[in-house]
Amino acid sequence: WQWAAWSCDPLLLPCPGCDDLIGAVFELGRTLCRLQLSDEELALFTAAVLLSPDRPWLTEAKKVQKLQDKIYVALQHEIRKKHSAEDKLSKMVSKLPLMKTICNLHLDKLEFFRLLHPETSMNFPPLYKEVFNSELQYSDPRES
Repeated sequence: WQWAAWSCDPLLLPCPGCDDLIGAVFELGRTLCRLQLSDEELALFTAAVLLSPDRPWLTEAKKVQKLQDKIYVALQHEIRKKHSAEDKLSKMVSKLPLMKTICNLHLDKLEFFRLLHPETSMNFPPLYKEVFNSELQYSDPRES
């Protein structure tokens, strides 16, 4: 996470109209960097975030929830093993609303880009299309 320690003026990045998204991503990077997560903690937290049971297209949300719970237990164990501050997990979890906001902003930008440049959006990498097409299909702009 050393990359998150440097700062960048979002206006210098080539994405007109994305300054709110870019600013939020850099702020998240800075706050996570301050937590000084070990590689193991970062991997477990990433897994817990990715295994989110609240995705509307999931057919087995309860199974995903159980798996996510196990990952959080492993993360708590890892934090205790490293003798980190007891509130480290709560600080990490407190970033989830910001991460959800970033995700929604990203989906909004993707949808806008797809509407503005439909021919270009077909050239996205297959994995990117698979992940974000399902999110775009099921996202409701009123939820943001």
